[in-house]
Amino acid sequence: EELVGCRIMPESIRWSIPSVVSLGALSSGLSAVRCAAEQDFDTSVICIMLAAVLDALDGHVARYLNACTELGFELDSLCDLANFGVTPALVVYFWAKALPRHECRMEACGGDHFGLWIACCLYAACCAFRLARFNVAGHAAQMDKQHLRTEPGERPPVQKAVLHNIWQRKMYFRGVPAPVGASYALTPLMLRFSRMPRALGAVGEVGSWAIGRRGTGVTLIITAVLMVAPVPTFSSKMLKTDRDDTHLRSRHIVSLVAKVLLGAALVFLSWNFPFEIMLLLNLLHFLSIPLANLLYYLYGVDKCE
Repeated sequence: EELVGCRIMPESIRWSIPSVVSLGALSSGLSAVRCAAEQDFDTSVICIMLAAVLDALDGHVARYLNACTELGFELDSLCDLANFGVTPALVVYFWAKALPRHECRMEACGGDHFGLWIACCLYAACCAFRLARFNVAGHAAQMDKQHLRTEPGERPPVQKAVLHNIWQRKMYFRGVPAPVGASYALTPLMLRFSRMPRALGAVGEVGSWAIGRRGTGVTLIITAVLMVAPVPTFSSKMLKTDRDDTHLRSRHIVSLVAKVLLGAALVFLSWNFPFEIMLLLNLLHFLSIPLANLLYYLYGVDKCE
C-alpha cells in the first residue's frame, strides 16, 4: 500500500499544480479587494497584476506538466470572472468613493456614486458574458486547431509558425480579453497615482491627468463594450508553435536566458512602477486593435491551409 501511495502521490501533485496556480490567482484578486477596502490602492493594483501573471501561467504550467483537464479549464474561467470581472469593478468603486467630495458633480455625491455603481455592474456583467461566450463557442479548441501542421515529432521554426498564426482568423480573440479589460478598467485609478506627468516635465504634477467619478464610469462602460463587441484582437496563442507549446520550454539556452532576463526586468519595473507599466501596456494594446482588424479583414483566412 505504501508503494502504491508513493506512485500515486506524484501524479496527484502533478495534476493539481495548475489548479493551485489558478486558485493562487483567485486569492490574489480577493486580496486586491481587501486592500482597496482599506484604501491601499497601490497594493491593490499590484495584487491584480499578480493575478494576471498567475492566470497566464496556469495554462503554461498545465501544458508543461501535461496536466490539462476540463476541470482546470472551467476553474480558470471562473477565476477569471472573479479576478478580472468582479475585482476591478469593486476596486474602482472603492477608489472613487475615497476621492475628495468636492470633486463630485452633485453636492451629496450620491448621484455620482450610483451612476458609477451601475457602470461597475455593467462591466462585471459584460465580462461574465464574454467568458461564457468564449467557453460555449469552443473558441479555445478552435484556436488549437489553427497551428501550422507538421510531421509527428517535428516543430516548425518559431518565426514561420507565428507568421502563419497571424493570418488565421480563428486565432484572434473576439473582443478585448478579460485580463486586458481589467487593466483598461483600472486606467482612471492609475492616472490618478501615476508619476508619468511629472516625469515628462511640463505636463504637470502627480494627479494632473486624473479623471473624476463620471469619467471613471464612462471608462468602465467603454471597456465593457469592447469586451463583448465582435472586434478582432491579437491573442497570445499566436506566439505558440503548436497546441502543446509553452513559454516555459526553450529550444536553446539563448532563448532560455533571454526569457529569464526579460521576466526579471518586467518584475523589477512592475514592482517599482506598477501604474506606469500598466498604462504603457494599455496604450500598446489599444493601438494594436486597429492593426489586428486590418490584418484580420484584409489578409486573414478562415481555416488552416
